[in-house]
Amino acid sequence: MLEDYRNALRAGQRATRAAQARGQSPYLAVLDDILRGVNIVAQEPLGLVDIPAESIVGTKTAGRHTAFAPNFMPILEADSEFARKWSNLCDAHLEEGIRYPVTAYEYLNKFYVEEGNKRVSVLKYYEAVKIPGTVTRLVPERNETLENKIYYEFLDFYKLSKINYVHFSRLGGYAKLQTLACKATGESWTDDDRLNFASLYTMFSQQFYALGGSALGLTPGDALLVYLAVYRYSDAIESTPAQVRENLSKLWDEIKILTRPQAVELQLEPATKQGAEPLLSKLNIFSPRPSELRVVLLHEHNAQTSAWVRGQDKGRDALLKAFPGRVRVSCRENVNPEVDAEQVLEDVAHDNADIVFTTSARMHPACLKVAAQHPGTRFLNCSLNAPHPLVRTYYPRTYEVTYLLGMLAGITSRSDHVGYVAANPVYGVPAAINAFVQGLRSVRPEGRVVLRWACLPDPAHPLDFSDRKDIEVFYARDDREPEGTHRDYGLCRRLPDGILQPIGLPEWRWDTFFIEIVRSVFDGTWNSANGRAINYWWGMRSGAEQISYSAGQNSGTMQLLRLVEKQIAKDDVQVFPSEEYAQGHRKQGAATGIYTPQELMKMDWLDECVEGEMPRYEELNVKSRFLLEVNGLDRYKDMPR
Repeated sequence: MLEDYRNALRAGQRATRAAQARGQSPYLAVLDDILRGVNIVAQEPLGLVDIPAESIVGTKTAGRHTAFAPNFMPILEADSEFARKWSNLCDAHLEEGIRYPVTAYEYLNKFYVEEGNKRVSVLKYYEAVKIPGTVTRLVPERNETLENKIYYEFLDFYKLSKINYVHFSRLGGYAKLQTLACKATGESWTDDDRLNFASLYTMFSQQFYALGGSALGLTPGDALLVYLAVYRYSDAIESTPAQVRENLSKLWDEIKILTRPQAVELQLEPATKQGAEPLLSKLNIFSPRPSELRVVLLHEHNAQTSAWVRGQDKGRDALLKAFPGRVRVSCRENVNPEVDAEQVLEDVAHDNADIVFTTSARMHPACLKVAAQHPGTRFLNCSLNAPHPLVRTYYPRTYEVTYLLGMLAGITSRSDHVGYVAANPVYGVPAAINAFVQGLRSVRPEGRVVLRWACLPDPAHPLDFSDRKDIEVFYARDDREPEGTHRDYGLCRRLPDGILQPIGLPEWRWDTFFIEIVRSVFDGTWNSANGRAINYWWGMRSGAEQISYSAGQNSGTMQLLRLVEKQIAKDDVQVFPSEEYAQGHRKQGAATGIYTPQELMKMDWLDECVEGEMPRYEELNVKSRFLLEVNGLDRYKDMPR
């Protein structure tokens, strides 16, 4: 087997030269060197373990580490005693197999061999996938590094699954895999679960690398989470390699999004204006433009009982007026996001819909699954910050409106305390709350905001603040309608007899979104995204939001509000100061002095003038948790399920 040794030697020499060219050590990593200065808080004997061959990266001690390249291939000359022993081990492996397990240490889910380096070298040469070994785990002290945090998430996952070959490059991966594999939080995996997953993971990894995954800087685990978010786990484990490859090809743009520093492109204004053909459209003269479009709106509720649906539904007539004879608009109501949304979306896609607006954020998962199968249909979802090229999202910049309503609350309230009801802790909501605070304090410096959440009903703390005698003015833009009124609260005053008097109602102009998005398809600019994930996040300048003030407002008040509206539309008002304080008097501020749209969208803290706190995940009901999976703040997505 000397020829095998020479082949392995050449592979080792290539790996050595490559490591030197990168400025790295040309030999095996040594765990004893790595652990210098590291506080190991526990040593756990794992017993006999199938070690993933690719995860064996070094040796425990410095002895003989210079006999191997970083890929465990030998680098000593072919006439050495080492070469003879290596070749004899090859003979033993081919004749009867290497029977004795190696001894190794696991640190940060990488393995370092204490005894059996040549066995590992030979088995890696023959492309073994797993190598049996008796393993001791070394657990480091917790710290704030990403690698350490991911490792502690792995430890929790390993206790349940005993799976050690799946790796992620970002937080939350193991908890998400547990959910996508249809396992409850804290539920252990059975032997059959492990066998099914191992088969899927091996097949998926092969197809991931065959499509060029090694060039992306991602792990197969990262890509698998995207795949399982679209294709059900139960279907995936029954798929053939050809089916996995075909499905993965459809999702390749989704996979590549993970490699970008900013996964979501926020489009803050419509790309086109009525009557003006964009330059990109003029240049793209060979791009086919439709003469007619079929548009479908899908609602979770219905116009009879939901002001949200009625507001979105106004866009139907607006589309017909904006494009007479060029659009056909239909609507489907009472579509359950978790029960029949996927089938309804399949139906409208098969029926040749050109554009589908799903008006509930909870429909996003179903939307994503169907969009992967129907690239000819354009899918949009009414939500924010969903990093998926297959499904674009649209939503107003609500913080602009709440800033103005905070000013109005401060002017009209006779108390320094005003109320605010938020619906769910999703992207954009903390910014809207904090903007309300800034508006309030711009006219009432001692103002305080009492925060309550519609997703946490509490009879002792009602959403109309009737338990607080010091609160007469409050804002309650709630997705539920007051019983018997079938309208939104908006900003209102509670009168002594309990009747709510409207003061200012925010209006989200969905017709602006619908018209300008449809226009982008007609004029050819829709296709300019080049695989990017697009979120339409439009504000007062575009006409996507406005405020309806009640009659009888003081003329001076209205003059002030209209002036500030114009300034906001011109970006002449800095809603958020460059330096402010969160609850607990923690100093906050934008990285560059002025908050970027991404920083505002992802804001997850509350101003110190807010009385109340962000909901805890365990307090939320199933419906709210489902919503958080779609566009909940990052702090919730990283929580164990």
